[in-house]
Amino acid sequence: MKDYVTPSFATCAQFFRVGLEAGVCSPDSARAWALSVIEKLDAPPGEIIEVSWSKPLPQLIDDLNSVQGEADLELAGRWLLHILLGSMPEEKQLWHALKAAKQIALSTGIPLEDNELYFLVDSVEDELNLAELGIYGSVAECRTDLEGIISRYSSPPPTAILT
Repeated sequence: MKDYVTPSFATCAQFFRVGLEAGVCSPDSARAWALSVIEKLDAPPGEIIEVSWSKPLPQLIDDLNSVQGEADLELAGRWLLHILLGSMPEEKQLWHALKAAKQIALSTGIPLEDNELYFLVDSVEDELNLAELGIYGSVAECRTDLEGIISRYSSPPPTAILT
């Protein structure tokens, strides 16, 4: 088993950036994370301080992108999938979850080879179209399929970033 390593600030920032773009995270959660980092450090990085300020969403996304360091996008994406799985909407709102999962897959490359996650979610989207037209399957089956796919690729994020 891989030893747990504290994720970089850049990985956490990308978690929030992609999460904001996919509609999985809120601006307040990104700012709360930045404030928690600031509280723990004697001299926090300037870009983390920028994230903590209340600004319009496009500026917050830019500030998150400016956080220095090496980001593990795949790890950030797996955390986001875990958050998405825990907040799966009712079947009538399944389109939102499909869109979010596809955005996470495209933005983070889970898994890195052949964009497998994106294509799996895309196939559920096709099935949902057929189910809603009454041609094949049901919306409930699509939801179950999507939950199975997401759970296979997700990992829980560290509680430190979910302040």
